[in-house]
Amino acid sequence: MNNTTLAGVIGAVGLVIQIIIGFALVGSGNPTGSMLILPHMLIGIAGIALVAFLVSNIFLNSTSTLPTVVYGLAFVLTLAQAALGFRELSAPDQMLLMAHEGLALVILVLLGLGGMLTVRSRRKSMVATAAAPASPA
Repeated sequence: MNNTTLAGVIGAVGLVIQIIIGFALVGSGNPTGSMLILPHMLIGIAGIALVAFLVSNIFLNSTSTLPTVVYGLAFVLTLAQAALGFRELSAPDQMLLMAHEGLALVILVLLGLGGMLTVRSRRKSMVATAAAPASPA
């Protein structure tokens, strides 16, 4: 398992934990007064760094355009997610909360889709490399 794959798995597991903590915060009645708010914020900020790492690896490695677009969109939505979260802390609003929850699920789907597309792209390039004729020595 390479670093990018490991980062993707950690990101997906972290996001699932984020979603669980987020729903626990909503269920607590007073999210800003809950002890869970700090881990939720710290994991979220770490998630920004992790998705940025995934995006940089996708841009640096030769891969098809679709995974690059998917991870780029996931990064932009992760930044928006953090902004919505901090906005929700400063002025709680039910519509912002619903957008924050929905965006978390969209990011989870994008990370999964990006991972699948990256694996598929790598397999295609490995098959193409293996099928290429050997150069004469």
